[in-house]
Amino acid sequence: MASDLDNIRVVLVRTFHSGNIGSTARAMKTMGLNNLILVNPNDFQLEQALQMAMSADDVVNNATHVESLYEAVKDCAVVTATTARTRGYDLPMLNPAQAAHGLCLSAKKQQVALVFGPERMGLSNEDLVHCTHRVTIPTSPDYSSLNLAAAVQTLSYEVFKQFCALNENVETNIANTETREMPSIENTELFYQHLEESLVDVGFIFKKHPGDVMKKLRRMFSRTQMDQTEMGIMRGILASMQKQNPSNPKK
Repeated sequence: MASDLDNIRVVLVRTFHSGNIGSTARAMKTMGLNNLILVNPNDFQLEQALQMAMSADDVVNNATHVESLYEAVKDCAVVTATTARTRGYDLPMLNPAQAAHGLCLSAKKQQVALVFGPERMGLSNEDLVHCTHRVTIPTSPDYSSLNLAAAVQTLSYEVFKQFCALNENVETNIANTETREMPSIENTELFYQHLEESLVDVGFIFKKHPGDVMKKLRRMFSRTQMDQTEMGIMRGILASMQKQNPSNPKK
């Protein structure tokens, strides 16, 4: 059972206070999550983090430190961003139960991630480019402030609840747990590179000035949620286009 949860990583992006990292580790461990990734934390102080971690010292000590969100999630098929409000970068919107269900289903076969932004301003649009979905925790409109550890605890609980539900009766849930194999973030980026190269080749966009076209195409394809097979078909189409038009005078 634990192997599915091991495929679910919690990613903290540019966290300001080391104590929040420790509190996050504690929230994770109570719900069976142990895979913590820290993206460029601000002035990380291990001692402060351990003070707040209580009995989750191992989660803090074993945390992986990386410099970018892309590095943290490039091998993941589903990357769910936690946002407090609508952002400019459009992603499929889920409630906490839906987000947890999707993460647990995909974690049966692939690596997945639940991403949290810095305490003061949350995730940027540049961060959301590397995510596949977003989730918002419902709060009272009179006071919507939710600290980082509380957000992690809430969504970790939803993940553990879904995990338990899916594993209560494995035999009767086989049909319900079938899921498409989704491309990793790294493969998705390679697809976008291939798409841009192909559009340059046919003269639809210029190499030095792709403008907003690629941004809009990224948003469009993120909404379609292509699986690995569908993305392979698209790349085959692009390759055929390039063979038909190997060079372009406007390139």
